[in-house]
Amino acid sequence: MISAVRRRLQRGHAEGDAGLTLVELMVSLIVFSLFLTILLSAVIGITRASSRAQLLSRSSSNVLIVFQNLDRQIRYANAINFPGAGPSGSRYIEFRTGAESAPTGVVTCTQWRYNPAAAAIQTRTWPDVVGASPTPWVTKISDVTDLGTPDYPFKMIPAAIGASSMQQMAISVSSGTPLVTPGAAISTNLVARNSSIQSPSNSNVIVAGVSDTPVCLSSGSRP
Repeated sequence: MISAVRRRLQRGHAEGDAGLTLVELMVSLIVFSLFLTILLSAVIGITRASSRAQLLSRSSSNVLIVFQNLDRQIRYANAINFPGAGPSGSRYIEFRTGAESAPTGVVTCTQWRYNPAAAAIQTRTWPDVVGASPTPWVTKISDVTDLGTPDYPFKMIPAAIGASSMQQMAISVSSGTPLVTPGAAISTNLVARNSSIQSPSNSNVIVAGVSDTPVCLSSGSRP
């Protein structure tokens, strides 16, 4: 009787020590690999979604800042030049604010440019007097998408009989990283309430699309 019990116990220990077979081990590794792949895919997806949300938020905020700055400045301008490109390929537009509307109490010129090389929209100002030096360029928004059209992102709509009696500036900006997210965009017209059909920069009879008598370009250039 004792011998029979001993044999059963020995057989049970032997069966318990058998462990996993090679097939069972390979199946376990495959299942674990699939689980790990699913987990990593989920983490990567969440990270990308978070990056896109942050970029969209930043782009929207920067685009809004550009709009607010231009809206406040253009509102008091009395003349807007037709936009144009400089030798560097940057695209410029200038406008003049009268002394009565300028914060400094001096006739002020403001220049905005889109710099495709830096993918940025920048601005600077100077008093409209002979020999005045412009302030350094200030970047208002980065990661600006170049849509490739000649009038992007600035366009001047002249005052005309039978149309608007004041000059307008059309601004169209698309910001973001196309490979990640299209980001944010604005497209709107801003009215220069102190301008008129008599504004010196309004006429472009000599060469279409260029102000016959541009304002503010005696001191500030289009590099």
